[in-house]
Amino acid sequence: MSAEERLIRYCRVDTQSDPKNDGETPSTEKQFDLAKILEQELKELGLENVELDEHCYVYGWLPANTDVKVKTVGFIAHMDTAPDFSGKDVKPRIIENFDGNDIVLNPEVVLNMEDFPQMRNLKGKRLMVTDGNTLLGADDKAGVTCIMEAMDIPA
Repeated sequence: MSAEERLIRYCRVDTQSDPKNDGETPSTEKQFDLAKILEQELKELGLENVELDEHCYVYGWLPANTDVKVKTVGFIAHMDTAPDFSGKDVKPRIIENFDGNDIVLNPEVVLNMEDFPQMRNLKGKRLMVTDGNTLLGADDKAGVTCIMEAMDIPA
Protein backbone atom coordinates (compact mmCIF):
# COMPACT_ATOMS: atom_id res chain seq x y z
CA MET A 1 0.00 0.00 0.00
CA SER A 2 1.36 3.44 -0.89
CA ALA A 3 1.55 6.29 1.61
CA GLU A 4 -1.21 8.06 -0.33
CA GLU A 5 -3.48 5.00 -0.18
CA ARG A 6 -2.74 4.62 3.51
CA LEU A 7 -3.57 8.27 4.26
CA ILE A 8 -6.80 8.10 2.27
CA ARG A 9 -7.76 4.91 4.10
CA TYR A 10 -7.16 6.54 7.49
CA CYS A 11 -8.93 9.80 6.55
CA ARG A 12 -12.05 7.86 5.63
CA VAL A 13 -12.37 6.54 9.20
CA ASP A 14 -14.50 8.83 11.35
CA THR A 15 -12.47 9.66 14.45
CA GLN A 16 -14.14 12.96 15.32
CA SER A 17 -13.62 13.93 18.94
CA ASP A 18 -16.37 15.16 21.27
CA PRO A 19 -15.59 18.21 23.44
CA LYS A 20 -18.36 17.19 25.86
CA ASN A 21 -16.15 14.23 26.79
CA ASP A 22 -13.05 16.39 27.22
CA GLY A 23 -11.74 14.51 30.25
CA GLU A 24 -12.12 11.08 28.66
CA THR A 25 -9.63 9.23 26.46
CA PRO A 26 -10.74 8.60 23.85
CA SER A 27 -13.50 11.18 23.72
CA THR A 28 -15.51 8.96 21.33
CA GLU A 29 -15.70 5.20 20.96
CA LYS A 30 -15.47 5.46 17.16
CA GLN A 31 -11.80 6.38 17.54
CA PHE A 32 -11.24 2.69 18.26
CA ASP A 33 -12.21 1.96 14.63
CA LEU A 34 -8.95 3.45 13.36
CA ALA A 35 -6.98 2.13 16.33
CA LYS A 36 -8.02 -1.44 15.47
CA ILE A 37 -6.92 -0.92 11.86
CA LEU A 38 -3.53 0.34 13.05
CA GLU A 39 -3.18 -2.50 15.53
CA GLN A 40 -3.78 -5.05 12.77
CA GLU A 41 -1.43 -3.30 10.33
CA LEU A 42 1.37 -3.21 12.90
CA LYS A 43 0.95 -6.93 13.49
CA GLU A 44 1.00 -7.57 9.74
CA LEU A 45 4.16 -5.47 9.46
CA GLY A 46 5.80 -7.81 11.97
CA LEU A 47 6.11 -5.50 14.96
CA GLU A 48 6.35 -7.11 18.35
CA ASN A 49 4.26 -6.54 21.47
CA VAL A 50 1.52 -4.76 19.54
CA GLU A 51 -1.15 -3.57 21.92
CA LEU A 52 -4.31 -1.48 21.81
CA ASP A 53 -5.19 -0.33 25.31
CA GLU A 54 -8.45 0.80 26.90
CA HIS A 55 -7.59 4.47 26.21
CA CYS A 56 -7.22 3.86 22.47
CA TYR A 57 -3.43 4.05 22.48
CA VAL A 58 -1.73 1.72 20.00
CA TYR A 59 1.76 0.50 20.82
CA GLY A 60 4.22 -1.65 18.94
CA TRP A 61 7.90 -2.50 19.11
CA LEU A 62 10.18 -2.69 16.10
CA PRO A 63 13.45 -4.30 17.22
CA ALA A 64 16.71 -2.82 15.98
CA ASN A 65 18.01 -4.31 12.75
CA THR A 66 21.66 -3.57 13.52
CA ASP A 67 24.26 -4.86 15.95
CA VAL A 68 25.34 -1.29 16.61
CA LYS A 69 24.00 0.03 19.92
CA VAL A 70 21.42 2.70 19.11
CA LYS A 71 18.98 4.68 21.19
CA THR A 72 15.32 3.78 21.31
CA VAL A 73 13.07 6.13 19.34
CA GLY A 74 9.39 6.67 19.99
CA PHE A 75 6.90 7.99 17.45
CA ILE A 76 3.70 9.69 18.57
CA ALA A 77 0.69 11.01 16.66
CA HIS A 78 -2.99 11.41 17.46
CA MET A 79 -5.88 9.76 15.64
CA ASP A 80 -8.79 11.99 16.62
CA THR A 81 -10.06 14.81 14.47
CA ALA A 82 -11.54 18.16 15.42
CA PRO A 83 -15.17 18.33 16.47
CA ASP A 84 -15.80 21.43 14.33
CA PHE A 85 -16.95 19.53 11.24
CA SER A 86 -18.15 16.03 10.55
CA GLY A 87 -15.64 13.23 10.18
CA LYS A 88 -18.24 10.93 8.62
CA ASP A 89 -18.11 10.01 4.93
CA VAL A 90 -14.85 11.84 4.23
CA LYS A 91 -14.20 11.95 0.50
CA PRO A 92 -10.52 12.74 -0.14
CA ARG A 93 -9.51 13.74 -3.65
CA ILE A 94 -6.20 14.49 -5.31
CA ILE A 95 -5.38 17.67 -7.19
CA GLU A 96 -2.60 17.02 -9.67
CA ASN A 97 -0.20 19.85 -10.51
CA PHE A 98 -1.91 22.50 -8.36
CA ASP A 99 -2.21 25.69 -10.43
CA GLY A 100 -2.03 28.11 -7.49
CA ASN A 101 -5.61 29.32 -7.97
CA ASP A 102 -8.64 29.01 -5.68
CA ILE A 103 -9.67 25.41 -5.00
CA VAL A 104 -13.37 24.68 -5.41
CA LEU A 105 -14.17 21.90 -2.98
CA ASN A 106 -17.87 22.06 -3.81
CA PRO A 107 -20.23 24.81 -5.05
CA GLU A 108 -20.55 26.24 -1.52
CA VAL A 109 -16.96 25.83 -0.30
CA VAL A 110 -13.92 27.39 -1.95
CA LEU A 111 -10.39 27.59 -0.59
CA ASN A 112 -9.67 31.18 -1.53
CA MET A 113 -5.96 31.88 -2.01
CA GLU A 114 -6.44 35.35 -0.55
CA ASP A 115 -7.40 33.63 2.72
CA PHE A 116 -4.61 31.04 2.40
CA PRO A 117 -1.76 32.88 0.60
CA GLN A 118 0.84 30.36 1.77
CA MET A 119 -0.83 27.77 -0.46
CA ARG A 120 0.49 29.59 -3.53
CA ASN A 121 3.88 28.14 -2.57
CA LEU A 122 2.42 24.72 -3.42
CA LYS A 123 1.95 25.55 -7.10
CA GLY A 124 2.87 22.53 -9.21
CA LYS A 125 2.49 20.13 -6.27
CA ARG A 126 0.09 17.26 -5.79
CA LEU A 127 -2.47 18.06 -3.09
CA MET A 128 -5.05 16.04 -1.20
CA VAL A 129 -8.25 17.84 -0.25
CA THR A 130 -11.75 16.99 0.93
CA ASP A 131 -15.03 17.62 -0.85
CA GLY A 132 -15.75 20.49 1.55
CA ASN A 133 -18.48 18.68 3.48
CA THR A 134 -16.11 17.28 6.10
CA LEU A 135 -12.67 17.84 7.47
CA LEU A 136 -10.05 15.82 5.63
CA GLY A 137 -8.66 14.68 8.97
CA ALA A 138 -5.05 14.88 7.85
CA ASP A 139 -4.20 16.48 11.22
CA ASP A 140 -2.81 14.18 12.42
CA LYS A 141 -3.63 11.20 10.26
CA ALA A 142 -0.73 12.35 8.07
CA GLY A 143 1.49 11.88 11.12
CA VAL A 144 -0.01 8.44 11.74
CA THR A 145 0.64 7.60 8.08
CA CYS A 146 4.28 8.69 8.39
CA ILE A 147 4.76 6.46 11.41
CA MET A 148 3.18 3.49 9.68
CA GLU A 149 5.30 4.09 6.58
CA ALA A 150 8.43 4.19 8.75
CA MET A 151 7.44 0.84 10.28
CA ASP A 152 6.83 -0.68 6.84
CA ILE A 153 10.44 -1.73 6.31
CA PRO A 154 11.13 -4.76 4.15
CA ALA A 155 12.71 -7.59 6.14
